[in-house]
Amino acid sequence: MSMQISEEVRGVVEELKGRGYRMTPQRILLTKMILETVERHPSLKDLHDHAQSILPGVGVSTIYNTIMMLEKLGVIRVFYLDGKLYIDRARPHVNIVCRDSNRIKDLDGESIKDVVKAVEARGVKISNPLILIIGDCGEGFRTQAA
Repeated sequence: MSMQISEEVRGVVEELKGRGYRMTPQRILLTKMILETVERHPSLKDLHDHAQSILPGVGVSTIYNTIMMLEKLGVIRVFYLDGKLYIDRARPHVNIVCRDSNRIKDLDGESIKDVVKAVEARGVKISNPLILIIGDCGEGFRTQAA
């Protein structure tokens, strides 16, 4: 099985090997798929559906275990919404859940820092700053302020 591997995927695979994980061709391919799609916030079901075209017969549990392995490494993080598991980038940002288009969009910038600061000022020790804002985005949604 021949595949193009980005430097990011290669680095993650090497880090996992260094931590004692056995990196089978299947696990490497799933890691590549997850890292290439993380920006779209795919659900576990989305990833499983996509994986079937690459690795027919791969089980949901195999994909789930790969996701958990990558989260433990700090490469991605997961969140649950409406009973579904989604993957996300590991760096702090705000996720806008657009109910009208069934999409999740990122709002980057300084916005999360003020919220984190306000919560920490109240004595909360934040380990995984994850903010979900749920609403109807409409067609005019912009990730940057006008």
